[in-house]
Amino acid sequence: MIRSVRSLGVALLVVTAAVGCTGGDGGDGGGAQPDGAQLIQKASEATRQVETIRFALDVDGQIPGISVAGAEGQLTKEGNVKGTVVITATGQPSEAEFVIVGDTLYLKGPTGGFQQLPSSVAASVYDPTKILDDNLGLAALVAGATEPAVQGKETVDGVDAYRVKVKFAKNNLGVLLPGVVTDSDLPGELWIAVAEPNRPVKARVEVPAAAGAQGGTVTITLTEFNNPVTITPPA
Repeated sequence: MIRSVRSLGVALLVVTAAVGCTGGDGGDGGGAQPDGAQLIQKASEATRQVETIRFALDVDGQIPGISVAGAEGQLTKEGNVKGTVVITATGQPSEAEFVIVGDTLYLKGPTGGFQQLPSSVAASVYDPTKILDDNLGLAALVAGATEPAVQGKETVDGVDAYRVKVKFAKNNLGVLLPGVVTDSDLPGELWIAVAEPNRPVKARVEVPAAAGAQGGTVTITLTEFNNPVTITPPA
């Protein structure tokens, strides 16, 4: 069962914003497949070595507790991030530009300039600063995945990857399910690069229908590993 989590921070971010990609997948590859558990372990270890990344989050369907339709941006392991987010909590999508440096969120809505807010406001909606966190982010999500079953090979943004069916541990889903608490592990998939160091390039979780909502999927795609990135507060 999924329980919606809506805090004052969500309302603040939506009001402030109001006033103020995945490549095509190829077919399955033939040949012997690697051991799923070993592949998961390698992917988790490789993620811990990543210092910068570009991410794209996509929400498909109606999932209770999620108030974003998508987000994309660049991130450093220190937790500095810049990008855009589409918020749907008001019923109408509203795009905002954001920069997070340290404990400060700089948010720019459809009109006006950047406003300063505590970074905790963004955390209540979606917290991309945690993607590269070894204990709370992608590395933990991958390491905690169970029942891995390699399905074949596909291409993600030009990268050959193994597609692996998994179950994601309920305690590690924050990086994929912003604003949602789940009582159970959820099915999903990981796409892990064929080439060493076997980094995860995409992850998708399936959320079942609940409380009148149709459910859906949340996907995060990862590119530009360890590219030079400088993120500073906006002028």
